[in-house]
Amino acid sequence: MSKPLKVTRSLLLGFAGGAVAAWFDLPLAWMLGALVFTMVLSLGGVEISIPKPFKTSCRMAVGVILGAAVNPETLSRVGEWPVSLALVVAGVMLMAVLSTLYYRHVARFDTLTSVSASLPGAISTIPMIAIDMGADPRKMVLPHLFRITLIILIIPPLFTLWQGSGSGRLVAAEQGIDWWGVHLWALLLVPGAWYLGRLIRLPIPELTGPMILAAGLSLGGFSVTLPDWLFAVTFVVLGASIGGRFYRMPMSTLLGTGRHALVGNLVTLATTGLVALIIHWLTGVPLPVALLAVVPGGIAEMAILAAVLGVDPVFVTFHQIFRSVLINSSAPFILNRVRRHVARRSA
Repeated sequence: MSKPLKVTRSLLLGFAGGAVAAWFDLPLAWMLGALVFTMVLSLGGVEISIPKPFKTSCRMAVGVILGAAVNPETLSRVGEWPVSLALVVAGVMLMAVLSTLYYRHVARFDTLTSVSASLPGAISTIPMIAIDMGADPRKMVLPHLFRITLIILIIPPLFTLWQGSGSGRLVAAEQGIDWWGVHLWALLLVPGAWYLGRLIRLPIPELTGPMILAAGLSLGGFSVTLPDWLFAVTFVVLGASIGGRFYRMPMSTLLGTGRHALVGNLVTLATTGLVALIIHWLTGVPLPVALLAVVPGGIAEMAILAAVLGVDPVFVTFHQIFRSVLINSSAPFILNRVRRHVARRSA
């Protein structure tokens, strides 16, 4: 099958899963439906192909959504967050240490693989660095994949039970669907914002560049609202891109390494809940906001969950970007130090 046909098939399958989930009014239906459906198909040998430009475009859309939520009131609050940011640092360290202890002493992974599987950073960067240093690819990648998947599957239903939220941004058909959005001319400026973000080395430039652009427009009185169909496309691409990573994963790996990946990530999620509780107690930030701010999922996924669920997206995005920059910038140094330590012990 040609590449265009694979991509078309992948998107149609993602939309099919999202449509079924939306029919049953599940939380964040288009993302969760696409993720679950494509994950099952991928395990069965169906290749889900989502090109990188599609993913990048969706991250740009997420940036616009987040930037549109900025107003003078939210900007004035940034200086109030040093305590929560410090707790994010402590939480990341605690998650990594506890997970490493589990993988090393219970799952019996080697030291380098244990540490690399425990660092809650980007699945696109940390595994690549760790594999180059000698970590076991199958044992190390699966915990990262499980972490993102579990968070996306668990958090929206949890918030639905917690807050009684609806299924997401798309409104019910009888209320009418927004097909056109507001101030969509601003989307013409988004590629330039992304390119400028790359030039000045912003973290996650495809997200932060458009976010800064949309925030500036919002503060200038031009708040951008994306149409509902674009929200659906964004959710489907994000969900299918995660589900497609399970392509032809052997059942022996899924059941063997997978059970340890599941337990290790439950340790991470429990630690996340504890850190969120401490932030809530010390700062007064609502617990749902604190939880989304510290949970170690992808920045785009967590940020869009906050926007869709109406949970202070600026606070969540700022803390998620801070966490991501912290862990992804320090991971190469941590892994290199661990490798040298292992080499010295072996010698």
